[in-house]
Amino acid sequence: MAEMLTLAALAAHPERFHLIDVRDAEDYAAAHVTGAVHIPLADLEARRVDIPPGKTPVTICGKGGGRSAEGAGMLRKHDHPDALWLEGGTTGWLAQNP
Repeated sequence: MAEMLTLAALAAHPERFHLIDVRDAEDYAAAHVTGAVHIPLADLEARRVDIPPGKTPVTICGKGGGRSAEGAGMLRKHDHPDALWLEGGTTGWLAQNP
């Protein structure tokens, strides 16, 4: 399983990470972490070339650990061995950053 990034680590150094929201378009439109790009999980493998070099990719879902862990695992297998998923997901981030 891919490793996770804590909410505190993201808040402390947001410039180090490329945030990827892997939820569906409706969920992303309703609320998302500031700066996160939308790439649905189903499209992530094909669009992994869109991830810029020099930043650690971090996948985000609603609560963290489901789709985001799957997405980070997928990226780790293909070109991004440093990929992480966000603990607490969008829900946790928004609770700490209203």
